[in-house]
Amino acid sequence: MAPIHSGANGASAVEMSGTGYGGGPARPVATSPNPSRLPKLIIRLLVIALTFIATIVMGVAKQTSREYQATVKSSQSSSFVYFVVANAFVCVYSAMAVGFSFINSSSSSLELILSIADVLALGFLFTSNAAAMAVEVLARKGNEDFGWGKFCNIADKFCGEVTAAIVLSSLATVAYSLLLVLSIVSLHKRSVY
Repeated sequence: MAPIHSGANGASAVEMSGTGYGGGPARPVATSPNPSRLPKLIIRLLVIALTFIATIVMGVAKQTSREYQATVKSSQSSSFVYFVVANAFVCVYSAMAVGFSFINSSSSSLELILSIADVLALGFLFTSNAAAMAVEVLARKGNEDFGWGKFCNIADKFCGEVTAAIVLSSLATVAYSLLLVLSIVSLHKRSVY
C-alpha cells in the first residue's frame, strides 16, 4: 500500500510512486481547497475595481480655466500618463490572474509565478503613485526655488480628480501588499509540509 502523507492544509494525499491495493496504481485522495484562496480572490477583485476606477478618473481628469483661457489635462504630464498605463496594466493583469487561479487552483508552481508577477505589479503601482503624487504636490504647493507656481487654486476640479485617482490607486497598493503577505504565508506552509 502507498504511504499517506499529510498535505499543507491538513488533508491527506496518497504518494503517487506507490501502488494501491491489488498492485494497481495509487490514486490521489481528494484534498480540500486552499483556505487562503477566497481572501486572495476577494483582494484581487478589489484591486481590479480600484485600479480600473483610478485609471478612468485620472484618464479623464481635465479642466478649462476661463480666467486664463487654458485647459489642463492629465495627458499633459508624463507622470500622470505613466500612472494611467501602470494602473491599467495592473487591472488587466489582476483579471488574468483571477482567471489563471480558477483554471489551475491547486498548483503551487502557478502560485509562485503569480506571487512573482504580483511583486512586479506592486512595483508598478508604487512607482506610478509616487510619480503622480510628486506632480500633484507640486501643483498644489508650487516650488518657488525653481519658479514653478501652484495651479490648483485655478484648477481645483482637476486637482481633486487627480487626488481621488491617487487615493484609489494607493488603496489598491495596500490591498496588493496584503495579497503578497497571504501568498508568502501560503507558499511557506506548502514548503514546510
